[in-house]
Amino acid sequence: MSNQSKILMTGATGFAGSNLSTWFLDRGYHVVAPCRSQPVDERLEFYKISRIDRYTFWADYLKGVDAVVHLAGRAHQLHERSDSHYLYCETNVEGTVNLALQAASSGVRRFIFISSIKAMISDASEIALSEKTLCSPLEPYGLSKLKAEIELRKISAETGMQLVILRPPLIYGPGVKGNFASLQRLVQKLSILPLGGLTNRRSLLAVKNLASAVETALYSDKAVGQTYLLSDGEEVSTSELVARMAAVFNPACRIVSLPRWVWRLGSWLPMVAHKMARLNGSLPVDSGLFTRETGWRPVVGMQEQLLEMLDR
Repeated sequence: MSNQSKILMTGATGFAGSNLSTWFLDRGYHVVAPCRSQPVDERLEFYKISRIDRYTFWADYLKGVDAVVHLAGRAHQLHERSDSHYLYCETNVEGTVNLALQAASSGVRRFIFISSIKAMISDASEIALSEKTLCSPLEPYGLSKLKAEIELRKISAETGMQLVILRPPLIYGPGVKGNFASLQRLVQKLSILPLGGLTNRRSLLAVKNLASAVETALYSDKAVGQTYLLSDGEEVSTSELVARMAAVFNPACRIVSLPRWVWRLGSWLPMVAHKMARLNGSLPVDSGLFTRETGWRPVVGMQEQLLEMLDR
């Protein structure tokens, strides 16, 4: 596969997808982008689709495509009604299976599935996760990602289409949403932030590093049939993360420490316990296997990726 290859990328207008599509377009790839909204980048070959499920027709978009990068899916939702959990299966499992089957029938050589660390664990872990860690997701999102992985392996075995599964942790970069964006807004608005003194350990992934990892997965023969965990290659506490964000977004923001009993008390209060866990919990990820087997290295550090967020 060369940088003149034709790639179909789902989710190309989302946070991760828009960054990845720019990465590949800048390197001369032809990127086909079936998505719900018109992309900003006019270099994309855009096709409008309304949804991704078992009925989505992909054949017209897959003509001449060398590889599929499947990013799109129903994202993890907090405080979701239990009667909407079926939507994860509809999009993340049935939609993925449908796309993979049509891709194989169309002669697509390689299928890159962007799964999630949530396919392994739903909450926190003090022990670094690796490819050998037993998967035990509890939430519908993680369960749907794991189920999709299982079904994709079956399709790959039956059709010969090459498969690579990537499990990233929290991704950050220009246009990020969710918890990282909320934390960024706090840093930008407040002059004092009481998030110092935390000693948890979390792995993150710059979106530029995700893009380079996906490109590596497209080329590496050793990656075929494998499932890999990704990260920036370092572990940071929430306090360190906030300090780095403050240095970029609001140097006047002071990071102060709260007494440990405040965090212990918060972990027992139902209204804030889940927020405390997200701030104070650990989730280290060992991405060494992908590095050793493919030769991949992160192309940016956290400081550089945060500075690029400042420019947007």
